[in-house]
Amino acid sequence: MIDLLLRLRTFILLFVLLAISSFVMANANRSLMRGIRAQTLKIVGAVEYQISWAAEIPRSLRENQQLRDSNLRLTNELNRLRIAGRENEDLREALGWKRSNEFETVPARIIAREPYGVTNFFTLDVGRAQGVDMDMAVISHMGILGRIVQVSQNYSEVMPYLHSQFNVPVMIDTLGAVGIVSGQTSTPDSLILSNIVKTQNVRTGQRVVTHDASEVFPPNIPVGTITAYRAQQGSNFWEIRIQPAAPLHTSHFAFVVLHHSGQLQPENTAE
Repeated sequence: MIDLLLRLRTFILLFVLLAISSFVMANANRSLMRGIRAQTLKIVGAVEYQISWAAEIPRSLRENQQLRDSNLRLTNELNRLRIAGRENEDLREALGWKRSNEFETVPARIIAREPYGVTNFFTLDVGRAQGVDMDMAVISHMGILGRIVQVSQNYSEVMPYLHSQFNVPVMIDTLGAVGIVSGQTSTPDSLILSNIVKTQNVRTGQRVVTHDASEVFPPNIPVGTITAYRAQQGSNFWEIRIQPAAPLHTSHFAFVVLHHSGQLQPENTAE
């Protein structure tokens, strides 16, 4: 008997549902059924109103993700425009400097750099094809950058002023005192000026430029500004630190100064 009921349970359930449906249809227009439907609709509406916020969660999450993506794209575009603006400003200043200088140069773009790494070199997009050779000076419109240490046909590698083996004869502009600037410092963007005797009236803010004793750099090219100094114990010289005039990490353009046998060649020489 039980097995028979289990086999017929689907038909029994269908019969019960048909009976309920027939009853509801037969009494659809009666006041009792209308009241039941009204109360049911009221309850369902209240429940839907209370949980309607849950249906908005997926849409809100999608909108938030779209807003984040749009914000990221706009931020990246703004950063790109800011970088392009700085590069354009640097280029305008560099071109203005190029027109006013009196020696022959080759313009170049810095295409790779590692200013604070182990090798500490950076690369220019000019080489022998543009007249570049070993030990030529690399400068910007703001000041010195380094010197050429390797050259290929269309590229060259530069030792920057921060390198531990870099040095150049310089002069404190207002004093005429001659010393040597080197990159032997553990502080980024800081140079050491040595061989300045204590009798010189050294002060912070004084400008340091290249001296004509250099066989690489032309004279009077900005090197930096004195930021700190102190007397060396047991020595007759000052210990001086300099803030470079041309920051490496923001320089995008450079000029290679062409020379021959350590002498600068002017652009227009008299025959």
